[in-house]
Amino acid sequence: MICPYCGKEMLHGYIQSRDGVFWTEEKTLLSALSFFKRGATPLSNDPDLLSSAVVAYMCRSCKKVVIDFDCP
Repeated sequence: MICPYCGKEMLHGYIQSRDGVFWTEEKTLLSALSFFKRGATPLSNDPDLLSSAVVAYMCRSCKKVVIDFDCP
């Protein structure tokens, strides 16, 4: 993938977390038994919404990460 910021080639990889990868509008304190508030968006590329990894592309040059996700 070409970086949309600097035009250089990006590295293919994954962002991983033990309990799934989510985006939220507000920073939330997490603990071992945390549950996200309504409105959290799962970023998994896997049909299993509790997947612990999401495909991501990293640009070492401009220090950006790009994630494509399928929002339900």
